[in-house]
Amino acid sequence: MSTVDRVQHELMGELLRGELAPGLRLGQDEVADRLGVSKIPVREALQRLAALGLLRFETNRGAFVPRLTVADAVENYALRRALEPQLLERAVDRLSLVDLAEAEQALVDDAGTADTNWRFHRALYRAADWRRGLAMVEILHAAVAPYVVLYTDALGGADDSDDEHTRLLDACRRRDAPAALGLLHIHLERAERTLVASLEVG
Repeated sequence: MSTVDRVQHELMGELLRGELAPGLRLGQDEVADRLGVSKIPVREALQRLAALGLLRFETNRGAFVPRLTVADAVENYALRRALEPQLLERAVDRLSLVDLAEAEQALVDDAGTADTNWRFHRALYRAADWRRGLAMVEILHAAVAPYVVLYTDALGGADDSDDEHTRLLDACRRRDAPAALGLLHIHLERAERTLVASLEVG
């Protein structure tokens, strides 16, 4: 793995875990010092993440984590609804005991956080064996992580999310694809509706 790839991987992980707050400026010097690398690979990694829509550049100011907006939430959840059901439908009958155990562990490990949210969904989608599809969904989960934090922490959605994840996992254990797809639709629709209503007010 090149230095640029490593920096991108580290920053992607921080985004997926919801550790980079919306509006945060990512200074090249600060990131380079923190990761123990020079500024050149940091600059390229930031540009890569901006090309994926996960960061934005402001003239003479540098890279920033995008702020939360209604338009961004609607776009992210529309794309999730387009891609994730396809992965889940392909995966349900192929899920291994390891996949199911990993999804269950994500529910146990500090359920409701952005990181465990991605770990849960990844465990259920990986068996679809669509590498590009899974990579695209990972980007969406990195983009949506701050919204997950808002939904679960500030808007009280943690209990609903945990319950929906539990029922989704049960449907996958039964290899009940229609039930799993219906639960995934409810899960995504409820989160989007709650977030959009909050962002429109705030």
